[in-house]
Amino acid sequence: MQEWHHVGRTMRLEWIEDILAVIDTGSLARAADRRLRTQSAFSRRLNALEAYLGNPLFDRSIKPLRPLPVVFEHEAELRDLAERLRQIEKSLGAKSGKNRRKLTIVSPQSLATTHAPRLVQLIHHRFDIGVNVQSSDRDTCIMALLSGEADLGIFFRPVEEDKILSRIDVEVVSIGADSFIPVATPQTREHLTAPQSTCPVIAYPKGVFFGQLVNIRLIPELAKTHHPEVVVESELTHAVLQLVLQGTGMGWLPQSLVRDHLAKGELVDLSDSFPHAGFQVVLVRAVQSNRPDIDEVWQALLESLRREALS
Repeated sequence: MQEWHHVGRTMRLEWIEDILAVIDTGSLARAADRRLRTQSAFSRRLNALEAYLGNPLFDRSIKPLRPLPVVFEHEAELRDLAERLRQIEKSLGAKSGKNRRKLTIVSPQSLATTHAPRLVQLIHHRFDIGVNVQSSDRDTCIMALLSGEADLGIFFRPVEEDKILSRIDVEVVSIGADSFIPVATPQTREHLTAPQSTCPVIAYPKGVFFGQLVNIRLIPELAKTHHPEVVVESELTHAVLQLVLQGTGMGWLPQSLVRDHLAKGELVDLSDSFPHAGFQVVLVRAVQSNRPDIDEVWQALLESLRREALS
């Protein structure tokens, strides 16, 4: 990622593009849509940028949110810097393209643990190419794909419509299925069996992918039979897993992530009496690709996946 060093600070190109999106669209919601992020996730990015710089950039006392005069004073400079950084990035990429033999896979943390290793093994089996696996939140991973920073992405996709993947220019292929299941320790389950009992829940923030599912669908369903009480939130599945394992409460986690813990008896699946959800696991790449070697890898992966499905 190209960066701009200014007044003792480092400005990333993506941050400049976030600011320009607010200027160009005139609202937080439209800017978030343009940057392919949820409004809450985009708002957090702007807050983090302001905290990093140590100064406010936006007037939140009016609706819609509006950049402060200091931002407009630097608008021309920001646009010029963004364009120059894109051109430098493009030029360097073109000049080093022949020597670049590395493929970047992005995915949320849980999938980087459970599904990325299999793809890395398939790639190494057929190609002399290095693989870099990076994990981040879903929105950031999708942006990395669309900006060319990443070549492939692995995501959970709801069985119902995926509001983001369905509206952007990407190729999507299913590589498996998973379930988002309620789990708890055997000791915690003892306190959850009685109808209308208080149920301590380890949840996810509303602005993240799993948080939307838990807060909008699963907790309201759970409230029909129990009294859910959110005791802690974390956007990281591995943090939720550790909190469940230590007996803090129950939580929803991908079945692929907790399979070994279930087999060892450290956790129990509560799906027989608690709500749960199904997912597809999908492999994604941007349609616009200037790397023939990645096209070759993509086709080889599809071929390998097809053979596995038939075997």
